[in-house]
Amino acid sequence: SNSSASGLRVMAAESGSGIDCSLGRFAAGEADVDAGNQRRVISASELAEALGCGQIDLEKLQAGVEEQAAAALVFDPREQLERDRLFRREGQAAEDVFAVGRWVRLQGLQSAAQLNGRSGMVIEPLNETGRLGVQVSSIAGKGKRIRPANLTAFSDDETLQVVRLFCRGEQSAGLQTWRWPQRMVTDRPFEVSPIAMRVGVPLHIVRVEPLRDLSADTEFDNQWLMHLMVDHETGVVRHPWHHRPGPAIVWRGDEGDLSADDVCLMICFIDSLLARYRDKEAPIDIDAEVTREAFQFFKAREMQAASEENGDSDRERWWGEGGFNI
Repeated sequence: SNSSASGLRVMAAESGSGIDCSLGRFAAGEADVDAGNQRRVISASELAEALGCGQIDLEKLQAGVEEQAAAALVFDPREQLERDRLFRREGQAAEDVFAVGRWVRLQGLQSAAQLNGRSGMVIEPLNETGRLGVQVSSIAGKGKRIRPANLTAFSDDETLQVVRLFCRGEQSAGLQTWRWPQRMVTDRPFEVSPIAMRVGVPLHIVRVEPLRDLSADTEFDNQWLMHLMVDHETGVVRHPWHHRPGPAIVWRGDEGDLSADDVCLMICFIDSLLARYRDKEAPIDIDAEVTREAFQFFKAREMQAASEENGDSDRERWWGEGGFNI
């Protein structure tokens, strides 16, 4: 068998059929059997038989896998902040209405007149031929190359300020402030960040398509997103966000402005709690440590530390500009 934090693949001892399951499902004694073109869920006893081990051995394997699935996130947001800072600042300061991530309407096209009136998202900057890469809504593929003269940008009044979380396999890692049309965000199925909601910040999360073709599981890794989906009761990333989370859009449920700095601050707060969730000797007091007051205290402490540190300090670079919306 081969296991990782994102999934598991084992070969049945006798039949040779493939068994696929996440670590969480394996720990619960469940798996999908791939027999030809059919898939079915098998029981714990069937899983033990397929692996060629007894029930006791299976329980030991499950216990080890459960421990691995609940292991701490290895990502440290503070180590990424400085690396991503300029990238995020460029996104927040950009006045270019045709910047990557902006939404546009197509108009005046001659050879593809059927696309006139459709909307799309800019996915590639202006190239040497004077065209932008635009992913037209509801049309699969890598996008169309279109001249700016045939595009009209959505106004700020028609859009929400959101945060795009990039996964590892995309050309740009980290996160960036974007603007999306309200209906493109609010009409999609979403989930709520458990800890953020508990501390009074309604962060809604919508999965989106990658900006490029991805295949390997590692390319879908997104530790920023996994932090946001940590369960407030257990301190473990919720299923199914622990496996191939991919890219996402984060927006405020109350439709207020949200910036990359806001999301960074929330992720750092969540990261500060992870060690407390793992502390078996002095377990975390959720009612005292995962609250609106606790988050605001964390924010105030970070801002105070930034204001007291003169010179080229980490906190001053991270939070020095300060304009938080949360």
